[in-house]
Amino acid sequence: MSNAPHHHLYAPRWVSDAQTPKFLYNEILPGLFMGGTADDGTVNYPAALTAIDDDGPFDAVVTLYSWAQPMGWGVEELRYGFADAQVEYFDVDRLLATARWAHGQWVSGARVLVRCQAGLNRSGLVTALTLMMAGYEPVEAITLIRQQRAEVALFNNDFVDWLITVAPGLLVPAESSSAA
Repeated sequence: MSNAPHHHLYAPRWVSDAQTPKFLYNEILPGLFMGGTADDGTVNYPAALTAIDDDGPFDAVVTLYSWAQPMGWGVEELRYGFADAQVEYFDVDRLLATARWAHGQWVSGARVLVRCQAGLNRSGLVTALTLMMAGYEPVEAITLIRQQRAEVALFNNDFVDWLITVAPGLLVPAESSSAA
């Protein structure tokens, strides 16, 4: 992978606190957020649901971390847990369907959060796909995510390679067929 023409997009291996996210989630573009799960926001910690009339910050949430607590009342949530590993180890069709759902929610005006555990790789992958569905080139999407979320976002270099070399070919048919 180090010979890839886009190796300059690989995130640093060693990080300092200055390179990591400062907040649980960040707005990447208006209405599109990327983030992680609070340490006590997992199913191991009992949590009360928010009040039924509580207007939270999100209308729709994509949850990619299986242990994350579900969202509260009035939030539409799509859950697809998968490992922060090589893309070949999970169902790419489901990954693309998840990103299409997030994109559809976002372009229809919903405030959308894409979250995983740390808010760096899995959420970065789906957020990048969502941006690519909106017309961003892969490098533009990765760069924007790192500017808005954290310098080390998408440090899984397999995800970076896949976004640049494979994903564009998978998104073209879906976009052109939906325009027909």
